[in-house]
Amino acid sequence: MQHSIGYFSLLAGSIGLGGCAAYASFFVPETSGVPPHVIAMERMEILGAPNGFEDLASYDASTLLEQGQGQFQIGAYDQAVKAYARLITEFPNSSFAPLAHYNAGLAYEQLEAWVEAVGHYQAIIRDYQFRDLHKDSYFRIATAQAKVKNWKAVIDAFTQLRTAFHGVLLPMEEIESRVGLGVGQFMLGDVSEAEHTFLAALRYYDKQTEKEDLPVEYFIAQARFYLGESEASLFEAVVLVTPEELAAAVPISTSSMAVDNSTTPPDNTLWTTRVAARLETKCEHLLRAQNQFIRAVRVGHQGWATAAGYRVGSMYERLFDELLAVPVPPELAPDVVEIYQEELRERIAVLVRKATQVYRMNQAMANRVGVHNEWVERTEKALKRMSAAYLNE
Repeated sequence: MQHSIGYFSLLAGSIGLGGCAAYASFFVPETSGVPPHVIAMERMEILGAPNGFEDLASYDASTLLEQGQGQFQIGAYDQAVKAYARLITEFPNSSFAPLAHYNAGLAYEQLEAWVEAVGHYQAIIRDYQFRDLHKDSYFRIATAQAKVKNWKAVIDAFTQLRTAFHGVLLPMEEIESRVGLGVGQFMLGDVSEAEHTFLAALRYYDKQTEKEDLPVEYFIAQARFYLGESEASLFEAVVLVTPEELAAAVPISTSSMAVDNSTTPPDNTLWTTRVAARLETKCEHLLRAQNQFIRAVRVGHQGWATAAGYRVGSMYERLFDELLAVPVPPELAPDVVEIYQEELRERIAVLVRKATQVYRMNQAMANRVGVHNEWVERTEKALKRMSAAYLNE
């Protein structure tokens, strides 16, 4: 069962309406020496109108559950939660009560009432002994908490799930829970721990696929995407020139060199050396991130593929913007500045072409498979910007 705990694209779970066997007991009196026969049945409410039996109506927990199911299926989620709430209130000991909690949680998710949804899932774990519903409830809690960006609660939900069901999760559930945990860690800022979690999930996947095929493209692509984001965050953290360094740099002027031949110009070589070293580090992180994003594309999940394609192009675009903002090295003599600027324009033009090419490939892929999402829209806007920059360069 895929619960699709994603943070760029979340999928709602399916409604669960199975029956259970823990019913109240009704005893038939013993006759002719025959042992008593026990009939399992739910408690039933009978409502009588003032006219007696003419307007008699009856309902039980099963009826309310079916009523909630019907309302859910036609999209009347507010009415569905009312039916489930009535079941829970009037038949708290019914075997259908935990199912009513679960389906009420799903309905509240459709209403984007995330706190209420979490409350129902937590009630299942706290008050009932249905282990399968416990497992699914942990996944749903993580989904709902991700919607409100409560990443600490996401981590807690997956940690509790993995503790309660250690060694008994199905392979697909194992992969989903590991990747979901990694996303929570990443979003909370623990990038190093997140990388460890993602890599462990990928190793488990590789080992498991030696035994069976697992339809977990969503989660594998998601893990690759966030490994790319980890490197992208390091790429973005490298500042080529700090404001303090820029202010302290002393440019060479024609007048300062013309005073006399013994005058030594200011030594700014350290400034340029630092910028060059940082640029090299920045490019290394870009290439590592690009590798992970490309691997995410190759997994074959359309949503994550478009997201990864956009991110590759956006990194080239960012490097283009940052290089444009780097001033002329202060140690350059005036007669060399024009040569430096021409070389810089050529290098920047390469970045513009790379970003434009990646964006066009991402757009073509999205058109080919019929995907239109947030990442495709960003790609289209970025392509317009970079196409204009390409004409200027």
